[in-house]
Amino acid sequence: MEELSKLSDVELKNRMAKLKEDLEDVENERSFIFKQSGMHVSSGKIVAQMEEFDAESKKLKESITECDEEIKNRGL
Repeated sequence: MEELSKLSDVELKNRMAKLKEDLEDVENERSFIFKQSGMHVSSGKIVAQMEEFDAESKKLKESITECDEEIKNRGL
């Protein structure tokens, strides 16, 4: 992730909004995929997909936290 301190206030707020939108998309996709009944998928594939979703979600949450801290540091 590029250094947040180099971003303007508007760019930082836009980055935060984009990250939150991406996180919501990942969570919606995860929910949609794993609530499908009648879809047969091997347990190994399910575990791999769960790990992928969880890793992406964790990364996005960490990025959101970093942006939030920078916004607070700037008093925005």
